[in-house]
Amino acid sequence: MSAERRSAAKRVLPARRRWREAGLAGSTRRLGGQRPRSAARERRSLHAEAVEALEGHGVPVPAGPREPDGWVLADDGAALATYVREPARPPAPRWRERLAGRRTAPPTVVLVHGWTLSAVVWDRTVAALAEARPDVRVVRYDQRGHGSSAARGPLAPAARPVAAISRLADDLAAVVDTCAPEGPLVVVGHSMGGMALLSASARVPGLLGPRTRGLVLVSTSAGGLSSAGRPLVPLMAALARLPQDVLVPRAPRLLAQRTNYGPGVDPRLVADTMRAMGRVSGRTTGEWFSALMAHDESAALPLLAAAGTPVRVVVGDHDRLTPPAHAKALADALPQARMRVVAGTGHMMLVERPDAIADEVSALLG
Repeated sequence: MSAERRSAAKRVLPARRRWREAGLAGSTRRLGGQRPRSAARERRSLHAEAVEALEGHGVPVPAGPREPDGWVLADDGAALATYVREPARPPAPRWRERLAGRRTAPPTVVLVHGWTLSAVVWDRTVAALAEARPDVRVVRYDQRGHGSSAARGPLAPAARPVAAISRLADDLAAVVDTCAPEGPLVVVGHSMGGMALLSASARVPGLLGPRTRGLVLVSTSAGGLSSAGRPLVPLMAALARLPQDVLVPRAPRLLAQRTNYGPGVDPRLVADTMRAMGRVSGRTTGEWFSALMAHDESAALPLLAAAGTPVRVVVGDHDRLTPPAHAKALADALPQARMRVVAGTGHMMLVERPDAIADEVSALLG
């Protein structure tokens, strides 16, 4: 790292520490019996402070459809918007912790969304988890270039492409390190988020430590997507050449309606997806599509198999973006994996059948 980058890092890291204190404090205070209006005002104040601190250190913070609960700084300084639901029923402390005056860290589920989406798309899954497991803490975030998260940070090496699955893996590691540093952990990745999770399992050994109860791979693939996505290649190449701030709502809508769902989908579910897609630029759509077509995480599978971390592979029988054959290839490569095919469901299982995902998470947590 150059002297200039080291200097920039010194300016950014205090902002990260400040966010961590402010963000976690905001999450904790919401459990303190305050009236909702007071808690909402406090969240807005913390959000404004965090944005001011980040922007004061040269970290761009884009506007988004939903106010984040906090921010994580990726290793290149990109600000990643995070959203936290604290458990409705915190776990009782074990006797050793009670004597030491410490609280028991609740199980945390980290949700990683897919291409052209944002954390909003997990709303129905978060609700299903709240019903099935009120003791669980849920963390979700906008992937870089999506939702309220920046596409590139001020410390990003010019030679390293931002639109790379390995970059998303590093971002996931930063989110886990900042938002879920202790307690039982389950990570759920959908589509591109599942690919980031596979990459992280090879790049971040600590992710597969003893506290990780399992990984849930939803509608995803270890690679070989170029043939399935070939009809979209010319369109996505054109989108990748657009300026970063140009939004293309019609293109994602067309893709959502034609490729994402099972038969007879409720139009309201399509609307939910479109709401999550509303902040993705044409350039981001095209660049990340190219990354998906080039992505190959087959080298990560032997490492994940050797680690023995429990894995659930879930796919819809009408998934046309990552067909069931891709899920079967994953399950075949991982002896510890269990595969589930959900009937009548397409690529957007987290919207169509959030209960299926909640069931798999509950099974892993025990």
